[in-house]
Amino acid sequence: MHNFNETRPEFKGFSKFYEQNIHPFLQKKELQRQEKLAKGKQYGTITAGVIVLIGVFIALKFGIFLVAAFVGAVGILCGFGVLYGMVSKLRGQTKQILMSNICTFLGWSFQAKDFVEPDLSLWKTNKLLPGWDRVNFEDQMSGTVNGTEFTFCEAHLETRHKDNKGNTTWRTAFRGILFEVGFQREFLGRTVVLRDAGFFNFKKKAGMKRVGLVDPKFEKIFEAYGTDQVEARYLLTPTFMQKLVDLETSVSGKKIRFGFLKDKLHIAVEAPNQFEAGSMFKPLTGSERTEKILTEIGAVLDVINGVRDAKRQR
Repeated sequence: MHNFNETRPEFKGFSKFYEQNIHPFLQKKELQRQEKLAKGKQYGTITAGVIVLIGVFIALKFGIFLVAAFVGAVGILCGFGVLYGMVSKLRGQTKQILMSNICTFLGWSFQAKDFVEPDLSLWKTNKLLPGWDRVNFEDQMSGTVNGTEFTFCEAHLETRHKDNKGNTTWRTAFRGILFEVGFQREFLGRTVVLRDAGFFNFKKKAGMKRVGLVDPKFEKIFEAYGTDQVEARYLLTPTFMQKLVDLETSVSGKKIRFGFLKDKLHIAVEAPNQFEAGSMFKPLTGSERTEKILTEIGAVLDVINGVRDAKRQR
């Protein structure tokens, strides 16, 4: 039996749930993984072999060894591409199994696609996000933790650029996670915390003044601005700030920024794809990939519980 860390009250009973609901699915997918890998290696070897032979023919026939070496390298890459393609779909299926079941255990919902997209206007107005021309969302988690509602999704914002020939290219403006945590009551003012406020020229934002942070450690890495100095200092405790830093670390992110706006805490972190199923070249029945996801969710829970504690003290 797999024994997971159930120190958190939210994870109590997960080991049993995993054995009954997740492990049987992973056992079936493991058989598919082995089959797909075997086929992928076979087809990949054939593909690579054919292209390498073409390279050898070019070298022997025309004596163009540099071109032949390039063709051979392409052949090897194509072989790996075939192998990767055989298991890529399985990776998505495994992630769906893990995330949907873990969220079910926690009483949350998980949707990879086709969910109600968040309104980003408040994020943009308060400089938590840059401008964009198109945006895509995926992997939404939502639910309630100890009476506190939240939503969490991944977003990719892009801007359109045209060169002097009229050709259009798209550049990433933001790729990462968007996290909203309900506070159940309106804040008295607006409080925004950024990694690099100078970039956004926040000092010119009407009504917002610099807020000093209690802990010098956070004063060095963040700049905070607010319309209500008393409320801002009350919200930005060292304990809460550390939870945000821990979240950034957990998701392998950077440039975390957040704001207490209207009745929610809004958090944006530039980060790679989250809650991934991991390598398809390792057995799916191992517990490591599930443990990694639980660790990432643990950081999310810490932030939500931090908001809950702040509500109690208010």
